[in-house]
Amino acid sequence: MKTEVLIIGQGISGTWLSYYLEKKGIDHFVIDQESPYTASRQAGGLINPVTGRNKVKTWLADQLLPFCLTAYQQMETCLGTSVIESKAIMECFTNPEAAALFSRRVNENPNYLEIPSRSPIQLDLFHNCHEVGLIRPAYLVNVQLLLSSWRNRLRALQKIGEYNFDLDQLKETTEGFTYNDIICNRIIFCDGARIQERTISSTIPLAPTKGEALILKIPDLPPSFVYKNKLSLLPLSEPNYWWVGSSYEWAFEHANPTSTFKDQTVSTLEKWLAIPFEVVEQRAAIRMGTMERRPLVGFDSPEKKRGLLNGLGTKGCSLAPYFAHQLVENMVHGTIIDPEANCTRFQ
Repeated sequence: MKTEVLIIGQGISGTWLSYYLEKKGIDHFVIDQESPYTASRQAGGLINPVTGRNKVKTWLADQLLPFCLTAYQQMETCLGTSVIESKAIMECFTNPEAAALFSRRVNENPNYLEIPSRSPIQLDLFHNCHEVGLIRPAYLVNVQLLLSSWRNRLRALQKIGEYNFDLDQLKETTEGFTYNDIICNRIIFCDGARIQERTISSTIPLAPTKGEALILKIPDLPPSFVYKNKLSLLPLSEPNYWWVGSSYEWAFEHANPTSTFKDQTVSTLEKWLAIPFEVVEQRAAIRMGTMERRPLVGFDSPEKKRGLLNGLGTKGCSLAPYFAHQLVENMVHGTIIDPEANCTRFQ
């Protein structure tokens, strides 16, 4: 089988890369062994214009938010299903210092931050919450539905091999690569934490982090907002179910869920929520990033034979469509990839 581009991985990066290649009419094939334990499939799916406790504007927020909304809406048209919704983030202030800090940030980022004159929901749902702040626009992506829907499309087009990629079977030729019975001109790695096994990453200061989350059942919490305090509570598509997390661990012994995270999270929730909740499931995954928290996008040589779309960290839902588009435009038209994201910055 001959193809122009071989994509390794069908998480959020591989899905968006496949989408933009299809839009350009570029033949491609995806290799991915489906697993529920990858970072993309464990993600909450939040696109947030600000980051951290200090509510600093997210890198490229002014460009990312409108681009992503349009991209996901176009993806919805392609798939015939809804995968994104606008969802304001409500931050609950349990002390005057947090409210004062948010107020100062409102003056710096009035397009994204707001303190409403009165709370849009009952504050007695929470312990010691006397005031709230709103972050918007923000978006929730149904990542599970997006990935499964695109996978079904690839299956229907016979454009996916559902097996593990074996690097030892990849052979470079003068024209491109061969992989078993596949002949391709380019290969692009979108396989998250497995980048550590690739020689293309040998000069990159990789920074894998572990994230854990819980799935909760909270019947009495209105799903009209994402709620934030020390944790983030994201409503899921199934009524009454919520995603809460996630941790950000630089040092970890394994990729499995831990009782420590569960116990600490439940304790924090009990101090925050004044309504009953039930823990339904615990999740964990390793997400790939870099020390400077910028993605890895581009090719390792001017011939553009071997590429990367990886290292998106916690911002995969916003960075994946934006940089998949840049990567395809660079491949086809030679347009510039953002220098802060271009993987050649480490050469």
